[in-house]
Amino acid sequence: MANQSSKCFYFSTILVLFLAGQLIQVKGECTKIVGRCDAEDCSAHCNSYAKGVNVLGTSCSFLNLCTCTFDRPPPGEPTPTCVIGMGICTNDCNYDCCNKKCQSRYPKTGSGTCILAFDQDLCMCSYNR
Repeated sequence: MANQSSKCFYFSTILVLFLAGQLIQVKGECTKIVGRCDAEDCSAHCNSYAKGVNVLGTSCSFLNLCTCTFDRPPPGEPTPTCVIGMGICTNDCNYDCCNKKCQSRYPKTGSGTCILAFDQDLCMCSYNR
């Protein structure tokens, strides 16, 4: 009988923790591509890019482009949109493919488009947090 009660207790505890995790609002991350890593110190640039936001990380892994990860969209921009690179646009993966990739990752607000930036044809995904 005690074993049955402990199983019920553990199940109830796990269920409550799961539901609490679903209800807690977690601040989202916002990424911005701000330049080329070979042209400047990415970490320093991210830290000076926007005031009033916390830099959660920096990366040069997407085609050697400096990508900053903030705790929220940087203030002072016309629209508080986050942008992340989703690859290179090619004949096989152009505008429609880019948009589908973006919407699959950010289904509520994602919009992908191919743009010529940093001397490359990039699939850029804009999303709101």
